[in-house]
Amino acid sequence: MMKMRAILLIALMIGGTYAMLQSYKDYEEKEFIEILTPMDAHFSSLIFTKPAIAGSDSQSWIVDEPSEIESLLYFLQNYHVRKLTPEEINPFDEVEQFTISLQDENGNTLSIIVNEDLIIQNSLLYYEIVDGPLNVEWLVQFFISNQI
Repeated sequence: MMKMRAILLIALMIGGTYAMLQSYKDYEEKEFIEILTPMDAHFSSLIFTKPAIAGSDSQSWIVDEPSEIESLLYFLQNYHVRKLTPEEINPFDEVEQFTISLQDENGNTLSIIVNEDLIIQNSLLYYEIVDGPLNVEWLVQFFISNQI
């Protein structure tokens, strides 16, 4: 009976250690493409949102050109991301920002929030680019060239 308890205790300790390591690994740096893997779908459209300026409404438009979607994904695959901890996320941030949302055929959305760091939101998970400096000129040009 004592041996069984010892074995169970050791199994619990191993399981706890594994869970801690997995949790730590979640917040490590990874390639951008790794956060797309769970979605397992092809993106069918880009939704651009320009923030409201001086009392006007914000503007949104959709681009469903496959070459533009590929261009954005190609640009982002050169960067690494890190998942933000809950303490690093401010869900009540009221600042209007430029966003580019990628939507797949299943209705899943991945949003790219353009601010100082470039935040990527996938469902309720937030990531930031860690290996800047970010090529902001390319991103601005991409946004402008797709503006309707």
